[in-house]
Amino acid sequence: MTSREKNLIGAVAAAGLLWFGSQGLTRYREKVTQSKNQQTAAEQALSEANVAQLRGARARKRLNEWRAQSLPTNQEIAESLYQDWLRAQLAGAGMNVVQLTDKSGSAKNPQFGEVTVAGKAEGSLAQLTDFLHRFYAGPHLHRLSSSTIAASDGGQKLTFDFVAAALILPDAKRTDALAEGDPRPIEGVKSLDDVRQRLVDRNLFVAQAPKATEVDNNAADAEITTTIYGNYGDEGWQLWVRHKTSGQVSRFLKGDAIQFGSFKGKIVEIENSRVVIETEKGRMEFRTGQNFTQGTLLAPPAA
Repeated sequence: MTSREKNLIGAVAAAGLLWFGSQGLTRYREKVTQSKNQQTAAEQALSEANVAQLRGARARKRLNEWRAQSLPTNQEIAESLYQDWLRAQLAGAGMNVVQLTDKSGSAKNPQFGEVTVAGKAEGSLAQLTDFLHRFYAGPHLHRLSSSTIAASDGGQKLTFDFVAAALILPDAKRTDALAEGDPRPIEGVKSLDDVRQRLVDRNLFVAQAPKATEVDNNAADAEITTTIYGNYGDEGWQLWVRHKTSGQVSRFLKGDAIQFGSFKGKIVEIENSRVVIETEKGRMEFRTGQNFTQGTLLAPPAA
């Protein structure tokens, strides 16, 4: 074998080694990338499972609370007792009960029963405030599904028409008695006297002159972009606020202090597309797309 042939064989062998080496390196890199993708997918699946477990635990806790607030499972007894309870709360607030009528339907739902009562009562704004406080502090799983207020004598006398709806959960333990217990605290309400005084001091049935306000550019520049649910803090929700001028995004959890310009407060609630902030003026609600000059005052300052 000549020297030229030996060199040619050596070159071919070296080229073959390089080719097989490059193929092995490519396969190694592909395996590494595949393993990383599998790890990322597994971590994401674990995170989603943890979130689902957290949601399930919260749902079970909420369902147990609802069972304790349910009307008794006997429909006829529930209708009678709940109507008596409404009458007692209206009378206890000093209102004159004009009419209470059971409007419960006959349709059956396997998931829950419902008691519906239409009512009409008369009284002052202070008395109506007292009744509403009693109603929402009551231990029942109920709400006012509709209401209208008609005023006369410059707002001194009110006629209150309403429809109250209460639920019966089939697995509630009580069959012939209403839920009992201390009045439930109403979020954002300091005391009945404080709320009543604020409402009575301002006549809701007389036109109010709007006050001129200055736009706080810093607060107006901060816009609520979204609320995200996931493994964030104890409640699972995170608030995102974007600074329109800089484009910077700030993120907050329930309990965080927050300040933009002259607006400052503490986050007390984050939900889907909604956040409630405790401020010096009281609790304010903001929605997705609003800035911090566009909130709605929910309640006077907490104690």
